[in-house]
Amino acid sequence: MLNEITDNFDKNLRRVENLMNLYKSITVGAGRKPTNSSDLLRATVVLLHSTLEDFLRNILAWKLPDQNSSKLENVPLKGTSASGRKTKFHLGELVEFRSKNVNELIQESVKEYLNKQSFNNTEDIASALIAIGIEVNEPIRNYFTHLEIMIKRRHNIVHQADRQDISGRGYHRIKSISLNQVNTWKNNVDGLTLKIVGAL
Repeated sequence: MLNEITDNFDKNLRRVENLMNLYKSITVGAGRKPTNSSDLLRATVVLLHSTLEDFLRNILAWKLPDQNSSKLENVPLKGTSASGRKTKFHLGELVEFRSKNVNELIQESVKEYLNKQSFNNTEDIASALIAIGIEVNEPIRNYFTHLEIMIKRRHNIVHQADRQDISGRGYHRIKSISLNQVNTWKNNVDGLTLKIVGAL
């Protein structure tokens, strides 16, 4: 299972690198690049964040079903929560699952729950890791500063089209972004995933 998860991550990270290489191939020279060129980097940030989220969901889908009841108490029974929040359910709601064993039902409930989960900050990431028994120690937290910045930037790209809220001389309507920034974030995503794999 771990090999499948890491292979999938590697494929997604190569997609990120392909976008970065495409950006390099269409931009030359120093100075701020046109917005329509740097939009490739904005798309790269979105894909990079989703690559991290996909990795985390896959790790959780693998490990969370084997955790004790306290780690699963926020996971709703499959089909009982449109929002992904824990809900009460009645015995009658189990009838449709009669043909399944308990392990299958737990796994399917966890997968449905994870499909609605996002990692909107590094504390979300830390909580997910703790839920599967990974200690969020200094070697892992060392990646959080850059990842928090990346996640906030991804939010600005997705929800405000990367608008710059500061106006005045020297500020542009769209925030600037550089290949070096994106490469730093990519390296931090890659480094974090290696630490997580090493801790499993």
